[in-house]
Amino acid sequence: MDHSLSRMKQLVKNRRRQEEDEQALAIIAIGLGGGPNHIRTLRTYLTRSDLAGHPRVSSAWAHMRGVGNNRAFVTTMGVDVRTFEALLTHFSQAWDNTTISRSDVNSHGAPRLHKRSLNAAGGLGLLLHWLSSTMAGHSLHQIFAITPAVCARCLQHARSILLSVLKDLQIARISWPSREDQVQSYSDLIEGKFPLLTNCFGFIDGLNLPVMVADDEE
Repeated sequence: MDHSLSRMKQLVKNRRRQEEDEQALAIIAIGLGGGPNHIRTLRTYLTRSDLAGHPRVSSAWAHMRGVGNNRAFVTTMGVDVRTFEALLTHFSQAWDNTTISRSDVNSHGAPRLHKRSLNAAGGLGLLLHWLSSTMAGHSLHQIFAITPAVCARCLQHARSILLSVLKDLQIARISWPSREDQVQSYSDLIEGKFPLLTNCFGFIDGLNLPVMVADDEE
C-alpha cells in the first residue's frame, strides 16, 4: 500500500506537468490555426444523450465500484480496494467541502453535492483511471457517463485534492528510515528471502529484466 501511494503521488505530479505542456501547445495551435473552434468542437463532441447510464447509479464505473473486485481495481486504477478506500476517506473530506471551479459558480459558496455528476468515490476513481492508463478521453466519458466538460472540471478538481491528500499522508511519503528498528524490520524481510543480503533496507532485483544478447550464441 505504501508503494502504491508513493507511486500515485509521483503520477499526479507527472500528469500535472504533462497537462501544463499540453495547454501550452494548445495555445500555440490556436494561434497558428486562427481560432479555438476546432478544439472546442472536439471537446464537446460527446453529449449527454450519447452516454449510457447515470454517472452515480448505472455507469460502468458504478458497477465496478459496487462489485469491488481487487483485480479490476488494480487493472484500471493501479490500487486495490483497500488502498482506494483508505484514500477515499481523506479525499472525500475535501471533495464534499469545496466547490468545483466553473465560470457560473461562486468558488466560495457552499458545495451543492446533489447536483454533481460524480460523488467523491467517482471523482477519485476518475482521476485514478486517468493517471493509470493512456486511454482516450472519450473512453473515460463512456466509463463514467459524463460529458467532456464535466470530465475536465472533475479531473482538475480531483487532481489538486489528491495531491494535497498525499502530501499530508505519512504512509505516502518516500523517506529514508531514520531509526535502527525501522532499518532492522526492512533488513529482516529482505534477509528472509535473500539470506546473503544482510543489513539492507532496500534493493533492486534485476534478474528478470530483459537484456540485450548477441545473436550468435557461441
